[in-house]
Amino acid sequence: MKIAILGNGQLAQMLIESVSDLALEIDAYPLPEIDANGQSTAAEISLWQQRLKDYDVVTYEIENISVELLQTVNEETRIFPAIDGLKVAQDRLLEKTTFKQLEIETNTFLAVNSWADLREAAVSLGYPFIVKTRRFGYDGKGQYIVKAPESLSKAWDLLGQYLLIAESFVAFDYEVSQVASADQFGNIAFYPLVRNEHREGILRETHVLHEEDELTFSARESVRRLMMHFDYVGTFAVEFFVKGNVLYANEMAPRVHNSGHWSIDGANVSQFRNHMLAISGARVVEPHANARHMMMINLIGENVPAVELPENVFVKSYGKELRPGRKMGHVNIVDNELETFVESINIIYQNLKAKPCLEEF
Repeated sequence: MKIAILGNGQLAQMLIESVSDLALEIDAYPLPEIDANGQSTAAEISLWQQRLKDYDVVTYEIENISVELLQTVNEETRIFPAIDGLKVAQDRLLEKTTFKQLEIETNTFLAVNSWADLREAAVSLGYPFIVKTRRFGYDGKGQYIVKAPESLSKAWDLLGQYLLIAESFVAFDYEVSQVASADQFGNIAFYPLVRNEHREGILRETHVLHEEDELTFSARESVRRLMMHFDYVGTFAVEFFVKGNVLYANEMAPRVHNSGHWSIDGANVSQFRNHMLAISGARVVEPHANARHMMMINLIGENVPAVELPENVFVKSYGKELRPGRKMGHVNIVDNELETFVESINIIYQNLKAKPCLEEF
């Protein structure tokens, strides 16, 4: 089977590595060119239609792809995950509207298309509230927290040239995400719920939660509704805010997700392998954790520590040129014993400029 991946970054790299033992022919391509509105030219669409027509399946590693291009390619080649899911994930207003339609709890939101709309949002939502671009924002980019009336004009100056969404502020306790993989036979394999710690809008740590409680079942039900709604095939993730015992859906990702990288070393089957199994027509494998204690540390603007590491530490470099704020790799720590687990965390952070997000593990 021939599979093409649109996008040739670290996610594509890990997708290919995850099925190196299978008889799959896989090519990863740079992303097709798009304009400021996320569209590709007719010539670009025609080029990619010809380039991809001989593949059995086309998938993608990131959302910044023209929906029209994929719809055209889909006339001759199967596209996974669902194009409708990608279209919704590309637009925060469509995303929030879909959550609401499927009765998935989310924060209050309003479309903002003008300065008048922004002022009305302030009255309706109260302070503080968040203004975000509807498209292309990621890792904390393209958003502004409006804390008081005097901040309204600054928010408009920064973002007013874009289509926007205003959202009520959730004073959440912490953030979690649910990763799952669905195959072409209707099976959905859920990974453990994970707690995510961010700094400056960028994921820094993921902690795997083993206890299956009310939050776990709520997260799985929300993800199940979304995957069934889109007739989804592949790996999928939803990020939630946690406030008390309530989950508020924040964002969805129609692809393998940063918070699922722990599964490479911490589960019997990674999110990457399950994605490739699903899109190639195989059944997904039910994941289970390999140890009692697991976490992932993102390497942001730092290379893999150049020191001898314990056996329970697994490092992955993305092979990129070092730049501030760039995701350079990740570290997975997997252990059955809490004492050695914490010792390994301390060893990693002693060799990084970054500081731990959580004081206790």
